Amino acid sequence: MSSALKATSPQPLPRRRQFQLLKALALEAGWRHLALLSGLSTLNSLLDIAGLGLAITLLLGSGSAANAGPLIGGFPIAASLGLLVGLILLRGLIQAQVDIHRERLRSGFTDRLRQQLLHQVFEASSAQLDRLGRGELLALLMADINRTALSLDQAVRMGQSLLAMGIYLASVVLVGRATAWPLLLALLATTAAALLQRSGSWGLGRIQSRLNAALQRTVGDGLHGLKALRAATAEGWLLQRFAQETAEGRWLLRERVRRRASFNAWRDTLVVAVAGLWMLLQGETLTAEVLTTTLVLAYRASASLSTVVQARRLCLGNLPGYEALRQRRGQLIPRQDEASDLTIADGTLATLSAARWSQLRWHTSSDENALHLNANGLVAITGPSGSGKTTLLDRICGLLHEEDSHWDVSCNAERWRLSGLAGARQMHQLIAYAPQNAVLFEASLRDNLLLGAACPEDAIETWLQRLGLTHLLQRPGGLNAALALAQDPFSGGEIHRLGLIRAWLRDKPVEVLDEPTAFLDAGAAEQVRAVIRERARQRLMLISSHDPELLDQADRVIVVSVTPASPPAAAPAQIL
Repeated sequence: MSSALKATSPQPLPRRRQFQLLKALALEAGWRHLALLSGLSTLNSLLDIAGLGLAITLLLGSGSAANAGPLIGGFPIAASLGLLVGLILLRGLIQAQVDIHRERLRSGFTDRLRQQLLHQVFEASSAQLDRLGRGELLALLMADINRTALSLDQAVRMGQSLLAMGIYLASVVLVGRATAWPLLLALLATTAAALLQRSGSWGLGRIQSRLNAALQRTVGDGLHGLKALRAATAEGWLLQRFAQETAEGRWLLRERVRRRASFNAWRDTLVVAVAGLWMLLQGETLTAEVLTTTLVLAYRASASLSTVVQARRLCLGNLPGYEALRQRRGQLIPRQDEASDLTIADGTLATLSAARWSQLRWHTSSDENALHLNANGLVAITGPSGSGKTTLLDRICGLLHEEDSHWDVSCNAERWRLSGLAGARQMHQLIAYAPQNAVLFEASLRDNLLLGAACPEDAIETWLQRLGLTHLLQRPGGLNAALALAQDPFSGGEIHRLGLIRAWLRDKPVEVLDEPTAFLDAGAAEQVRAVIRERARQRLMLISSHDPELLDQADRVIVVSVTPASPPAAAPAQIL
């Protein structure tokens, strides 16, 4: 492992903090499930003790095989054997229920955490998302949530084993009585030493969280930028980066195995020494039945102790995954709608989505910046690259700085106002936006264009034909074949036109297009201009463009520029 990673290894977290995280994890998982598992585990341990006692009594107290007289509570040997078999079968059924409920708890908890995190990402404001990296989010979804579920599973296992160990140790006292106290105290001392020993699992777990994020960033960069890597012959650079991170992962695994193996060997040796010393000191004061039962129960208690220690290590080693999850979710906590946030009723929203508007006015809280879109007119924004055209469009569409945006809608001689993050979410349903850099998903062509919406197939085919993309229908599977995108099988112009079709299929009263003729040849650009001229007569239309022909057909052109004293994102505030 690199010295840099060793130097940054975190110090063990105070036990109080660990306990707080475990408590929060249990509360989030649900006490009802945990209580049910505890009850089943208790019954399982009691049945195990009863079965052990009955088996030892049968083995040591039955005498010869010919002895068929009463043995336990007046029951003959045959009945006692039947009772033993019944106990074994019942214990097996209960153990199966314990395993089923544990898996149900783990898988259900994992699914719920993933859904909650994705929901928070979708509901978060642009300012909240700016604080998170792609690698961190992927690590949470793909690794740290799994580690959180594993930590919960091992915490449940640890609790079950602690409960079982307590029952076994209590049984040692009941069977061995006064003579068992030395053995009991020695086992308790071993237990305390095992549980209080610092294993460094927490520190290694936090390193694992950072490593997961680094690996996800590297893999994401490799797949997302595959073409750029090949073009620059930089595959070796990314492979070296990946090799360094995986080497750190191997060190982490070896360190965990080394610490676990060395401590397990020490603990098992101590348990054997304690039991052997107790046997030597007791000598012949114990009967064979009591001695055997006590040793078997003590062995069971020590086995439970081994499970407790192992589960505790795994729990603490994976608990930092839950810590990372809580921190990231804290950054994504949905902002409660403020008093300044204005929304409209769902019924009105549905009506506005299908109506023709007469005007849309967007402005900031200071009211210094304002932009009006009027019906039957095309508004175009132009300016040099970096002047903030895309930033302005994002703000108007409620995708950036939502807290500082206001929208006034005029339709059928009525006016409505929306503002803030809550208002921006409703504006998303009223505006069809085609960004300059369209994104395709690894789904079917139909799903890429509709994104879950309903639309007749002939409407999709008409749009593909109108923009010169009918050849995409000739692909095996046509509209329903999934797109494999690792090699970027589509040209930039094709992706751009598919992004425009996606916006046009939404058929909203307001359409915003960012550089609609970019990446297109002369013929395809003219097709797009014709569609824009047509649709601008039917709805509110806002575009950004450097295309002189498109700017010539606009009814109003807004020119933005970068001032020397201001960054590009601030320029529109000075221009409009």
